[in-house]
Amino acid sequence: MFENNLRWTYLSTIYLICYLLLMTSSIANAQSAPAIPTTTVPNATPTPKSQDEILSLLDPVNYVALLSNKTIPGAENSSGQCWYLSTPQPEDGKVIPNTNHTVTWNCTAGNFCMGPEKSVKCTAGFICPENSAQPMYCCAGYYCNEDATEIHPCPKGHFCSLGSVSPISCHNLAYCAEGSKSANRYYIVALVILAAIVIAILFAVKNKADRLKTAKYNRLLNEQKMSHEMSLQPVKRTFDIEFENLGLVLPSGITIMKGVTGKLSHGRTCAIMGPSGAGKTTFVSLLTGKAKKTSGIIKVNGVEENLSTYRKLIGFVPQEDVMLRELTVREILVHSAMMRLPTEMNRVTKKQRVLETIQFLELSHVMDSIIGDEEQRGISGGQRKRVNIGMELVAEPSILFLDEPTSGLDSSTAFEVCTLLKNVAHNQGLMVAAVIHSPSPQAFETFDDFLLLGKGGKIIYFGPRDRALEYFSNLGYNCPPQESPADFMMEVASGKVKSSEGTDIDLFRAWEEYCKGGKAIPHEKGKSAHVELDVGAEKPSSTTFGQKIKFAFLAFHVPFIQLLQDIFHYVLDVLLEFIDLIKRIALCCVKDPIRDTPNVFIAFTLLFKRACLQLYRNRTQFLLDQLLHLGCGAFISLAVSNFTYIGKAPSELCSVTPVVIAPACFLAKDSLQQVGTFMALGVTFAGISAGGSTFGYEKVVYWRDTAAGMRTIPYFLAKFIADIPRLVIAAAMFTCSFILFYPYRSLILELYLIVLLSYLAAWTMGYFLSAIVTKEKLGLIGTGFALGWGLVLSGANPKLDEVVNNDSYVYIRWLWAMSAPRWEIEALYLKEIDPRKWYEIHSAPLSNTYKFSDFPICLRNIGIISIGWAAAAFLAMKLSHRDKQK
Repeated sequence: MFENNLRWTYLSTIYLICYLLLMTSSIANAQSAPAIPTTTVPNATPTPKSQDEILSLLDPVNYVALLSNKTIPGAENSSGQCWYLSTPQPEDGKVIPNTNHTVTWNCTAGNFCMGPEKSVKCTAGFICPENSAQPMYCCAGYYCNEDATEIHPCPKGHFCSLGSVSPISCHNLAYCAEGSKSANRYYIVALVILAAIVIAILFAVKNKADRLKTAKYNRLLNEQKMSHEMSLQPVKRTFDIEFENLGLVLPSGITIMKGVTGKLSHGRTCAIMGPSGAGKTTFVSLLTGKAKKTSGIIKVNGVEENLSTYRKLIGFVPQEDVMLRELTVREILVHSAMMRLPTEMNRVTKKQRVLETIQFLELSHVMDSIIGDEEQRGISGGQRKRVNIGMELVAEPSILFLDEPTSGLDSSTAFEVCTLLKNVAHNQGLMVAAVIHSPSPQAFETFDDFLLLGKGGKIIYFGPRDRALEYFSNLGYNCPPQESPADFMMEVASGKVKSSEGTDIDLFRAWEEYCKGGKAIPHEKGKSAHVELDVGAEKPSSTTFGQKIKFAFLAFHVPFIQLLQDIFHYVLDVLLEFIDLIKRIALCCVKDPIRDTPNVFIAFTLLFKRACLQLYRNRTQFLLDQLLHLGCGAFISLAVSNFTYIGKAPSELCSVTPVVIAPACFLAKDSLQQVGTFMALGVTFAGISAGGSTFGYEKVVYWRDTAAGMRTIPYFLAKFIADIPRLVIAAAMFTCSFILFYPYRSLILELYLIVLLSYLAAWTMGYFLSAIVTKEKLGLIGTGFALGWGLVLSGANPKLDEVVNNDSYVYIRWLWAMSAPRWEIEALYLKEIDPRKWYEIHSAPLSNTYKFSDFPICLRNIGIISIGWAAAAFLAMKLSHRDKQK
């Protein structure tokens, strides 16, 4: 403040120069009128005669010497820090340098006079006591009347920053002694601690309710154990799947699968094995309709139709244990049962089904343990594998496919899992097919049937498991007694074992001959035979020039044709699903003939309950998440603690300012836009981080659930609504810490509303990013996203008025219009500048093209942009990775 006043003191000397010029001109003309009208000058010195004497009177330093620093009346307790520049007064004894002339002039309170003949009215925010030579900002710790005539100490419970017209209430969040220059809102810390205690109490109540529910399930489980031995009931509908000449050829001509023929029967288990690249997973995908076959037919119970029609009756257990690790075993199985069992089954029966499955899978002792992950310890790997299978069993499927169910398990646990599958198939009548790799002899013996595929997806053996060694023995492949039969047959399929006949056997052709004649026929000695390693298009031994041209043409066009084909199938898939959705809406009261599962409203309720269990189970984790927003707001508050708005100097003073610094004089010190930029950046960073965790860490669970028939709309809405308490509390935490050091002027509710809507926009940005990028890249891409929208497209740099007025931005201005931080900054700016009383705020257009009438528009636009990001996130989830949602 002292530097500003000193600068004005120097700058205003120009006015006195003009006055002294007139005065000396009068002296030179020997006029009898006194030089200063308000003062009688006795003992006048001789009139200066030379030009040097006249110029000496024009020296600005002479004017500075005439002014005096005096304490502002009413601010005597400020220890000399609240002063003003006084015009020369008789008691000051000021004399014009180089002369003996004394000079004085007076000015009424509320005005300032740089010279004796000109009085300028002070505006709000300044203080001009009687005889002020220049306007002074109202001192910090005081407030001044709007007419700038009086100054008053800031009362207790309020604070007064520089240029205050009225005291600003500290509310109940801070203690402000009399004369406070700023509000130290350390009471907010107590408020945050109180909020943490309330949250802890709510979590304690919830945990007690969970314990009561756990006791209830344990009681039901014990009662039913005593009444009868629980076992899974046979399925109501069984399926036999026949397939003939099943094949898949890529547009490039590469054969993935060819001539696969056989039958999978209910009540039996089938092990699907083969070397890497043999098409084991492709075989399952072709059967279930996840991949489009290029040849062959599939019959379901003797009728040719697509197996995907019965998707609700098909269970698929992925290789990885795909489930929500925050939930308990019981919660996961209950949710799966409620979502996938038919609506005609009442709730009690569904829970009974869950208890039966838990007992059957021998998971009773870990029923209420969380699944856990690498960071938080939960159940063991074998138990997770059982839960993975149980998620499908509770839905009463008629067909069960499994992908590597023994992967990562020791031999003992793998045997238990395979025995479980055998019991499920035999007792319930399921058709069970498992892609399996290197099982132990005991685990391999639990399977009824065995399908062995070779390179290129052709059958080497398909039949009863206990007759496989006999088949290979007839071909001359004898398994050593000490070797595992499964490993031995895998080595045969890979071509690592030689036949005892002394020749290599064409295993594919041998199987075809076996299917025709009913017995294995080895090739005659001396004939060249081998295991086909590449069954793609045959290549000629010698290549002509024309064939080279043909191969080059295919090499160039096949990828393009394949891309077009993929796009066509993708568009067709989306279109068919859209048509199916329209049909379901139009026929909302018609029951599904396959299985009528809960409608979208019940599904939403179940998914919302699961999302709440997932988010609000761990009290410590929830509080740590909120600490992120609290810390982010506190750091930003500290960064903007000195950012404010100080009005510009009066134009009369600036008009005599040297041209070098004149532009600064005509401009106010405005840092409020930077406050909004910091706020928007902090909220965008924190919001994207929090919103990205909603979907980004469970996309594989979403893909598994949608493949089982879950609809995306209730899932998305349930997750979003479950996030609302997190979002509301996060905005409150950020707001509380944001005002800790920043001297805000807007209403606290207005500030919270801006922050809340800003969080909503950032949260939905996180939804979108998590839907299109992997969780490993989410942090880096989220940072770039926040910087792009919150800094470059915020209107701060480049300036918004430059974007609006510069034709070079004409084609990309829409980016600023759809930037939520751009509207957040304007909304905060308008509410922060409106309470200030500087005359130029409400009498001239605001900077950056802002308008006071635009505040509702800003809030509306932030809401619309948030809805847009949410819609983009929904579409990204629905339209990407469609192959994994089937």
